[in-house]
Amino acid sequence: MSQFGMQMPTARTKRGASLDAITALVGLAVVCLVAACVVIGLAGAKVGKDGSVFGLQGKGPGEISLKQSGK
Repeated sequence: MSQFGMQMPTARTKRGASLDAITALVGLAVVCLVAACVVIGLAGAKVGKDGSVFGLQGKGPGEISLKQSGK
């Protein structure tokens, strides 16, 4: 059939990879997760022992305190 210039109905042209909606949504999700990690890290540094995000708090009441910023 190809000698007459006809194509099979299921034959499709190959096209290169392109950015689609799913890829854009995955990228947006990654950006949001990174932003959330930064916010949690900053909040953890405010209440962490000696400004450390991973510092352990004391077990007694009143041992957790916020650091004053800017004063």
